[in-house]
Amino acid sequence: MSTSTFRRRGTAVLATLLVVFGVGVAAAAWVQTGTGFGSAQAKTAVASTVVAGTPVADLYPGKTGGNVVFTVNNPNDYPVTFTSLAAGTVTSSNPTNCPASNVTVTTPVVVNIPVAAGATSAAQTVAGVTNMISNADNLCQGVTFTVALTLTGASS
Repeated sequence: MSTSTFRRRGTAVLATLLVVFGVGVAAAAWVQTGTGFGSAQAKTAVASTVVAGTPVADLYPGKTGGNVVFTVNNPNDYPVTFTSLAAGTVTSSNPTNCPASNVTVTTPVVVNIPVAAGATSAAQTVAGVTNMISNADNLCQGVTFTVALTLTGASS
């Protein structure tokens, strides 16, 4: 056999051994998995803010079911839908001539006010909240009454 043939056969045998040896190393590798824990944390809700809007005059002596006008600011990263409105303390823009006691409130009122994440709602007008007593003084004309409002809802 010639030297050249011997070299070719030797190279072929060596290549075959390297392939077999390489496969053997790959087959001998150990498979690994990992187990453990990850973590997540819930956000803390930030209270929304209710801001009085510009009302349309609808109160007069004996009027029941008057409107309140407001907007709601939702500072959270998720949308909120408010479903209940509770009215509280009333204040008068002219407490000397027309004290807040001339207006009473009806509460609670069912509402459906969706507010997008990080947004302020459009102006909301909710009827059925304010009532003016039947013997309100004539000096109550043009007076604005501000009503404390508490909205309750949930993320949506």
